[in-house]
Amino acid sequence: HKMVHGTVSAASVVHGINGGTPGTEILVLSDVPGAATWTCFDGANGKVLSSGSVETSSPIAQIIPIFGGDECRQVAILLHEDKSVSLVPDDESTKALAKDRINKSKNGLYAHIVDKDSNQLQSFMFVDTGSDLQAHPVGHASFPGESIVSVAYPQRDEVVQSPSSVLGDDSLLLKYLNPHLAAVITMSTSPPEKEDEIAAALMKKKTPTKGKRKPAGVTPTTESTTAVERPNLFVNVVDTVSGRVLYRTSHVGAKRMGSVPCVITENWIVYAFFSENTRRTELGVLTMYEGMIDKAGLTAFSSPEQTHTFSSLQPRDSKPVVLSKTYAIVKPVTALGVTSTKGGISTRHILVASGDDRITSIARELLEPRRPTGELKDHEKQEGLFQYTALVPLISLTSPSYNQTIEGVSGIVSSTTALESQSIILAFGGPDIFFARVSPSKSFDLLPETFNRALLSFVVVGLVVVLGVSKYQSGKKVVKLGWT
Repeated sequence: HKMVHGTVSAASVVHGINGGTPGTEILVLSDVPGAATWTCFDGANGKVLSSGSVETSSPIAQIIPIFGGDECRQVAILLHEDKSVSLVPDDESTKALAKDRINKSKNGLYAHIVDKDSNQLQSFMFVDTGSDLQAHPVGHASFPGESIVSVAYPQRDEVVQSPSSVLGDDSLLLKYLNPHLAAVITMSTSPPEKEDEIAAALMKKKTPTKGKRKPAGVTPTTESTTAVERPNLFVNVVDTVSGRVLYRTSHVGAKRMGSVPCVITENWIVYAFFSENTRRTELGVLTMYEGMIDKAGLTAFSSPEQTHTFSSLQPRDSKPVVLSKTYAIVKPVTALGVTSTKGGISTRHILVASGDDRITSIARELLEPRRPTGELKDHEKQEGLFQYTALVPLISLTSPSYNQTIEGVSGIVSSTTALESQSIILAFGGPDIFFARVSPSKSFDLLPETFNRALLSFVVVGLVVVLGVSKYQSGKKVVKLGWT
């Protein structure tokens, strides 16, 4: 079962469809053999508006939401595993709406399929042939010898406050902000192996030793072989429009898991895995940038040459510069999330659901990949960077769950509020559901509970009285001066 709400435009979801009030209609899809049943109801009162079913030739692989139908304003385009396309509801008004969206889209409407059986990602472009809609392949990314364990996407309604990061020396790092990114995490299907015989022979170390004579066939102690373990966990940054792998990194000794927690926010990718080599949970952090502008490169009289268009189909335009760092925490991680605020001004915190059934908030500055390993320089101190330490502490005072235990958390989502300093989070997945309000940058736009409102009211009333008396005395003095 799938719940569908919104449209292909993230801004329309946040600010309302076409600038109006956000729609309350929700479409519920159920994929059954040979058909897809659907029910449209009003999310505000639970009233069922319409229902029906659509015949399908294969299971549903991807759902593209569209808003603006007649009977049910929430409709969807369904892309199936056999690359066929169907509409829900299957009527003429929905078909006309889908064709209008495709034809009016400047760069086209794209979708993709993640096939965990064949371990590949395929991207498609919807084309209006006149009589129906078809999905034409654009590109694909395959991962032979690996299995896809997790796929993460950016938040659709995420607000980015600044497209660049200001460094301590006043230079700028331009963030790589691609809404079509996906983090595809794969693991090697074969057990960890050692390097081949040639590599092992090159790694041999022989040192002369003195000792008693050994029996024939026994490996002498003078010869030791050091083998390098091959990586078994891979993180692939994929563009879902072109199907190209933009960046790929690997880790050695990762424990085989059914799913690897991962979250994408702005130009950051954070993921967690358990390392059998270090016997601890490690947090991998990737930050992506387009480039850098020197502090003298942007002035009132000069500006760097920058392209104002971006295309996922152009290799040069879509290739990011990636910085990476690995941190460690003392507890296993079951889910990752990130706070989100109305204007993106507040500091973002990474929400970690740990194996001891707690949720902890970690400031993103602690996971900065640019933290230096050596002594801090002056411009790094001005920027607020810390010296790199592998271990990230989980402080109980930063735990939104306080002393509560939340069992079996497998997902954490967040949403904005009317106040910039506040973010609401929802943790789910097990028998418990946890909902709370957090303040990543403290309550800078709220009065504290200890604020003396009575004293403020008294001061305001006193000022009004003083102003009134002063005005009366001033007017009386003016009249008196006029008669003298």
